Amino acid sequence: MASDFMIGATAETLTALDELTTPLPDPQWEFREYRKMARLGDGSSMGIGPRTVVWVFPMLEPEQIAQLETFLGSAPVYIQTLKRDDTSAVYEVLMNWNDPAQDGKHQPGFKGWRIGHEIEFIVLNEVP
Repeated sequence: MASDFMIGATAETLTALDELTTPLPDPQWEFREYRKMARLGDGSSMGIGPRTVVWVFPMLEPEQIAQLETFLGSAPVYIQTLKRDDTSAVYEVLMNWNDPAQDGKHQPGFKGWRIGHEIEFIVLNEVP
């Protein structure tokens, strides 16, 4: 069964993560209406920033990280992900992540593997 999570350079080239050249597992995901929440003086909260989607991969091999890097750049990419209500949606996004070689998160004894690899997607538009 194909993954609910997809990525592609265009909306027409979306490919399920488990069907990429180097298959990827489904990420743990979070859909945020705002990039962060700020606590106001009266105790209420206010959302700041754009909608974001965060994908966290529990453990990735170097080849899987390289597969994701093919989508990294200044141009928008497209993803299909789940919203807060567990329905699927396609978004035009900017991909933002830490360099896995510098984030210090690796599994001791497994050279090159990364644990808790997080990618943040800043939502530009929802594609109908």
